[in-house]
Amino acid sequence: MTEPAKPTSTLSRRVLRNIALRIGIVALVLTAISYYYSYWRFQEEALANLGKYIAARSQLESEPFLQAEINTRRLRDEFVRRMALYGETDPAPRFHQLFSQERDGIWRVRLELDDFEHQATVALLPNVKLTPEFMRQVLVGFDLASQYGPAHRSRYYDTFIDLNVSDGSIIFLPDLNYARNGSVADFAADLPTEVGATPARNPERKTFWTGIYFDKQAIQWMVSVVTPIDYLGRFVGGAGQDVLLDELIERTNNVSIPGTHNFIVTRDGDLVAHPARMGKIREAGGGYRVTEVEDLEVRSLYEAALKATPNQPFVESPDGSAWLGVAPIKGANWLFVSVYPKRLLQEKAALAASMVLLLGLIALVLELAVMAWTLRHDVAMPLARLKQAIVSLAAGKRSDNLDTGRDDELGEVARTFDGMATTIEQHRHNLEELVERRTEELAVRNMELEAANLRLTQLNEEKNELLTIAAHDLKNPVASIQGMTNLIVGKLGEWSHDRVEDRLLGIVKLSERMQRILGNLLDINALEAGQYHLRPERVLLDGLCTELVASWEMRLVEKQQLCIYTPCGLNVMADRQALWQVLDNLISNASKYAPHQTAIRLEAIAIGERVQVRVSDQGPGIATHEMERLFRKFSRLSAVPTGGEHTTGLGLSIVKRLAEAMDGKVGCESVLGHGATFYVELPLAQARLEP
Repeated sequence: MTEPAKPTSTLSRRVLRNIALRIGIVALVLTAISYYYSYWRFQEEALANLGKYIAARSQLESEPFLQAEINTRRLRDEFVRRMALYGETDPAPRFHQLFSQERDGIWRVRLELDDFEHQATVALLPNVKLTPEFMRQVLVGFDLASQYGPAHRSRYYDTFIDLNVSDGSIIFLPDLNYARNGSVADFAADLPTEVGATPARNPERKTFWTGIYFDKQAIQWMVSVVTPIDYLGRFVGGAGQDVLLDELIERTNNVSIPGTHNFIVTRDGDLVAHPARMGKIREAGGGYRVTEVEDLEVRSLYEAALKATPNQPFVESPDGSAWLGVAPIKGANWLFVSVYPKRLLQEKAALAASMVLLLGLIALVLELAVMAWTLRHDVAMPLARLKQAIVSLAAGKRSDNLDTGRDDELGEVARTFDGMATTIEQHRHNLEELVERRTEELAVRNMELEAANLRLTQLNEEKNELLTIAAHDLKNPVASIQGMTNLIVGKLGEWSHDRVEDRLLGIVKLSERMQRILGNLLDINALEAGQYHLRPERVLLDGLCTELVASWEMRLVEKQQLCIYTPCGLNVMADRQALWQVLDNLISNASKYAPHQTAIRLEAIAIGERVQVRVSDQGPGIATHEMERLFRKFSRLSAVPTGGEHTTGLGLSIVKRLAEAMDGKVGCESVLGHGATFYVELPLAQARLEP
């Protein structure tokens, strides 16, 4: 191939000289001037609108909090007024007519008078002293909560009065019977709403707000406001309301100026609402303090928002990328912050500048039209022919329609391309063959790597599960045994024989628990390694099941359960020890999840040439979506043992492997909330009737 001749003229110089100087200089100058002028005008307009927006949102969001403070102060004032009206009137007849002490020791509204959907509920601790003064306080609080609570229900979750910290809890909450849903321990716990009203914690006797929290019963975000109650100079308790925050959070996260976003933060730094941080706020239980977490973006915005003042509600973000409009939410003393990215102003200014540029380009259309013919003849048509040659070369064909005779850059390109096409055609066939071979080799290796990677992943997951069991389920009983032993050694000369024996029995129980865990781990390892040797024989179910039920009698005493076996006269072909272990694991599983004072049923039925041994309980049952994980190794479902027993997730896996090793199978029948029936199906050895 001959070397291409050098061009005698430059096409690019001829074209660029006619268009670059005119369009480039004019367009850049006008666009820059228009951009900066538009940016400052749009910024003034945006900040004015932002100021109106945050002022309106501040008024809207502050109203429920201010009203809640007014409500609790009215409750306090009315409580004091009614106590004064009561005077020395004997409250006992009405008190005992309304309330009674129940079996757990708590004083509640009598069952026949308890209408929690229309009146307040009351819970008084068992050890409270029922003085005439305290009974008057309870009656006044009950009347106030029953009368004021329904009126406030449309806007507030509940209305409550706490007496003497946690001695008495009075609440109007029609969603549930608060007094009957709690235990002595629940009501005895000192809550922030109760302690915060005491003189020691609140010497100024001001209305105060708690931090936000996610109420699991209401399934909503809320915050509490409490006004302390004092009567005749003595501390009585506090009157409060729970304010639901879901609507406030929803508005904050979803109602904003287009392109902006809002968030709410307390002055102490607790994040209340943020469209991108609600998951973290929920994880922190409402205590997501931006000054104590690794969230530099929100922390920097919070620190900047603190610098805003009523006269200057706009501040720039630390990185200069946005304007912050800051307004207070009164009552709760929070900050409502609207983040207005400067990018929005830049986009508007750029659009205005683009319009100026467009007008400039239109003004130059006539000049460009004059040059269009030249560009078409000298550039467009030769390039089109070169493009067609490239497309043909890509399809494996050659094209002779090239401008190889031109004396400029396009002619040089055409000649160079023609030489390149010849070389490419020679190498294409070799390359295709090489690629095909390499592709086949890579496909085979990828399949091998995927299979190996899948197996390694499974082994790694099993290793992690095993380490978790060793670290968690064995660590606790070992530590408990060590602690009990040290305690016995230290107190051996002081404790009685019965007390020492009780501690030793505790050590025995912990040792048995460790032995069961290790036994399950060894069994599953032996089954997987093929080292568990079975000896099938003809096994009489009545004999084996009777012995098994007898062995469980003492173990079921603690939960007052009963295991009942119905004789069947059937024989199965199985390994006796393995069958014992299978049924023992199924009874153990039923006992763990069945309630106290219930029966576990063991029975067997013949189905053709097979025998189905069934273990039924009255536990919580198994959800349909959890059935497929029931017999997997290390699988733990949502059901919780009723006696606090521990589980490794291996028992049912061992049952499945042993049953299959005996030519059998296992299964489960359950309806969620109505117990479960586990069964193992084995070959029938002999059927006979008892004489």
